[in-house]
Amino acid sequence: IGVKIMNVPKLRFKEFTDVWKEYPLKYFTTPIKRKNINNESDLPLTISSLDGLVDQRTYFNKVVASKDMSNYYLLKKGEFAYNKSYSVGFPFGSIKRLDKYNQGALSSLYICFQVNNMNSDFIVKYFESPQWHKQISLCVAEGARNHGLLNVNINDFFSTKHFLPQLAEQEKIANFLAIVDKKITNLENIITSLENQKKGLLQQIFSQKLRFKDKNGNNYPNWEKKKLGDIGSFSRGGNLSKSDLSKKGTSCILYGELYTYYNEFATEIKSKTLNTTNLVLSKKYDVLLPLSGETAEDISTCTCIFFDDIALGSDLLIFRSSFFDGRFMSLLLKYKYKYKIAQIAQGKSIVHISEKNIKNINIKIPCIEEQQNIADFILIFTKKLENQKAQLEHWKQIKKGLLQQMFV
Repeated sequence: IGVKIMNVPKLRFKEFTDVWKEYPLKYFTTPIKRKNINNESDLPLTISSLDGLVDQRTYFNKVVASKDMSNYYLLKKGEFAYNKSYSVGFPFGSIKRLDKYNQGALSSLYICFQVNNMNSDFIVKYFESPQWHKQISLCVAEGARNHGLLNVNINDFFSTKHFLPQLAEQEKIANFLAIVDKKITNLENIITSLENQKKGLLQQIFSQKLRFKDKNGNNYPNWEKKKLGDIGSFSRGGNLSKSDLSKKGTSCILYGELYTYYNEFATEIKSKTLNTTNLVLSKKYDVLLPLSGETAEDISTCTCIFFDDIALGSDLLIFRSSFFDGRFMSLLLKYKYKYKIAQIAQGKSIVHISEKNIKNINIKIPCIEEQQNIADFILIFTKKLENQKAQLEHWKQIKKGLLQQMFV
């Protein structure tokens, strides 16, 4: 029978065998209470759970900090801060190191500290893991969740206990996870580059600066001005509800999912199914528009569905015709005429559009053959993007598993 060894991680480099030691946070950190006297720094910082310590002005598109930040903490590069604000996925807040700037001003609501006697890169990764959460949960006072903040006493915070290895193992773990981070960053950069390329190509296509030719090398006819109501038919989905959801049945798209889950092409359908006879089913290359949403941007999102016989909810407007390629129409409405759809949105807390107003939108459209060429071309970019995004998600899941298993 195997004996479980306490205070060692589940996943470990084989050359390390000693037990990790327990240290109070105050043993390897020093609190920072340095004030931003005379507004030495005019850079207001905030902590993003995903992006770390960032410039408040660009993150919020406005300055939330006071004009006079002399009473703020002055945080310098390489120092840490704890944001006690909890959010989805970060139930005990975030601890981040300042890496992007030489210094910045941070609200005194944060707890700031520097790391001593430990590998700082290792500590960064440790605080990305969930292993420190239990200690914080022990020092959260009763009635702790007040206005989005955890009521964590500063003395209790620095008394929390953490299991850490020797410096050599810290360094190896930090270097290994840095390689994983580099892979994730590279994939994010590739995705950004592909998205910019795609956006630039669509701008050239819809401005007709970039034209396609037919199989004989001849130009296609000029694009024609049409009303949406004159080139296709509109209908609505069926009255479906979450109570109809079932483990077996017909795949479906329900209210809100269009702008939550799908881009311009629905090449894969989420696994939700329903069991009811009240169905309105899709035809391949139908264009779907949400009739309502929380914002005008939500309802100006449209998707081309790549499958027959998908059940569609009543808040979806179905646009179909033999006069257009649904893949092209989805691109055209989303990237060229999105603002026109948003303009006809009505309502405040919930906005909606009417079929009548959608039908009256004027567009310019090429012949069906050029539409198909454009759609085929952009679909190649979309598949590349989807592949890279799938790889990115895969590596993020790998990192998540490593963070759970490489720390105590």
